[in-house]
Amino acid sequence: MAKIIKEHGIGIAMKRNKKRLFIEITMLGKLTHEDYRIFVPMIDKALKETKGSAVDLLVDMRDFKGWEFVAAWDDFKFGVKHRNAFDKMAIIGNKKWEEASIAMMSHLMEGKAKYFNKREKALSWLLKN
Repeated sequence: MAKIIKEHGIGIAMKRNKKRLFIEITMLGKLTHEDYRIFVPMIDKALKETKGSAVDLLVDMRDFKGWEFVAAWDDFKFGVKHRNAFDKMAIIGNKKWEEASIAMMSHLMEGKAKYFNKREKALSWLLKN
């Protein structure tokens, strides 16, 4: 019998044009503290180096299965630290709690946040100026 491999991690893509940075994050499986130890410094560095630029964020949570306990705390700290770093944030998901969390979070940040269940609609909204 073949062993089932449980993939997990955070995929990151960063794209720049003129004075705008676009970050796309894909959350896969059940995230761990180690996933955040790798991911957070990369985002911190990108945001520091693009100070003064507009930054948009796309987070794809369709294959996300949750967090280990410490990783949930890591995610909370990341959210608090960077809640005002993004001009627009689009979340793609397929669970009601994800949509509800965006509604709550949008009141705590300066930029705009919106939930989508289709990637194409999220991208379209992000790319509108």
